[in-house]
Amino acid sequence: MGFTQETLAEHLGLERSTVGRWERGTGTPQPWNQPDLAKALGVSQNVLADLLDVDPANAGQLTGRSVMLESASRAVTDFAWPDWHQAGQASVLEPPWSIAGTKQVLHEVAGGSMDRRGFLIITGAALAGLADRWGSALAEEDPVMQAGLADQHARLSGAVVDRLDHRLADLRQLDDEFGGRELHQLAVAEFRWLTRLADQTDYSGAVGQRLFSLVTEAARLCGWLHFDAAHHAAAQTYYVAALRSSASANDSLTGAHVLACMSFQATLTGHCQEAIALIDAAEQQAKRTATPRLRALLASRKARAYAKAGDAAACGRALNEAERRLDATTLGTPEPDWIYFFDQAELDAQAAACWVDLRQPTKARPLIDNALHTMNPQYVRDRTIYHVRSAETHLHADDLELACDDLHLAADLAGRTGSVRSVHTIRAARETMSRYDREPRVRQLDRRLADLAA
Repeated sequence: MGFTQETLAEHLGLERSTVGRWERGTGTPQPWNQPDLAKALGVSQNVLADLLDVDPANAGQLTGRSVMLESASRAVTDFAWPDWHQAGQASVLEPPWSIAGTKQVLHEVAGGSMDRRGFLIITGAALAGLADRWGSALAEEDPVMQAGLADQHARLSGAVVDRLDHRLADLRQLDDEFGGRELHQLAVAEFRWLTRLADQTDYSGAVGQRLFSLVTEAARLCGWLHFDAAHHAAAQTYYVAALRSSASANDSLTGAHVLACMSFQATLTGHCQEAIALIDAAEQQAKRTATPRLRALLASRKARAYAKAGDAAACGRALNEAERRLDATTLGTPEPDWIYFFDQAELDAQAAACWVDLRQPTKARPLIDNALHTMNPQYVRDRTIYHVRSAETHLHADDLELACDDLHLAADLAGRTGSVRSVHTIRAARETMSRYDREPRVRQLDRRLADLAA
């Protein structure tokens, strides 16, 4: 079938207004969008380039873009191209856990269009089993080196890998302030580039392991950003790619972080038992190499799952373990650079969220206050969500005024980010306030949320 502006934009992971500008002739697809556009429309990149270069002297820009979309849509119909291409569950689960299998999955994920579905595509035993297969793959000795990639005249140097690492660090820092919707295309482009380097360049075994660790982190970051944009199926696909890449790099620490992200996603989508199993696997595989800070992070993620499941005792034990592990960190302890965000303020905020879920506001209140007072002000999205948790604590204590104050602050902060998750969190808190619908402060809040949606 032919594409509409909306379905083509959805297929490419873009805004409808972007495709509208292409059709009106007021904009042109960026170079990094053109391969996906050509593939989606069933034409070669050369044909697409010719269509984009319509001579305005012979045809108006509006006509040129309209002809391009119409002719490409006919090609889609002729070749029975599907509504969208996605890696899907089978293509990321079935290949062997080997270098060849990892490259196959990376190629599938890097070449696919974004899956915008808002639910998990891998659940239950299949999700828990991923962690077991990851653990078995880690048992292989130096997987990247066994792939026969060592080359005494390696083209990819350690210095280049250093620069690639710095690019990922910049993306992580930008995510703290801007959120997933604004950055996911940049992260996907970085992931695709790293995947091409892993597939098409020569490197020594040591450089190869570092490169696959960077691919792992890039895929994990893509997963996190899509999770933040509420595209859970796409997020999970990237997470599985990251998990496979970490096994190829024999990198249990980065893989454990991937499992922590997968666990957090599972918790917030109602799959608490799978979330706990994922953390159990991460703790088991990384027990010899995990730093105290990483162990604290894993324990905090397990606490969130226990809290969502309603198990206050197990949640309390996990939080105590997280606190103990974090207390064991020292300034001289080398830590992975991606764990910079997990400090006492973050642990306090996660603990507060646990007690909010368990409807114990007196335990949550001092924790969330400390988190908001001590956390980095650049973490705009996190501050947004923590103000919502603060509001929920006030609501549990029947303090409407303070709850509305926090939600107004959260809405103001959310307006500065592209985090769909933040907006959804605010709306979810508002939905619990139906008994106050007629209150002036709540009506004022509704107007602010309407402005935010606009």
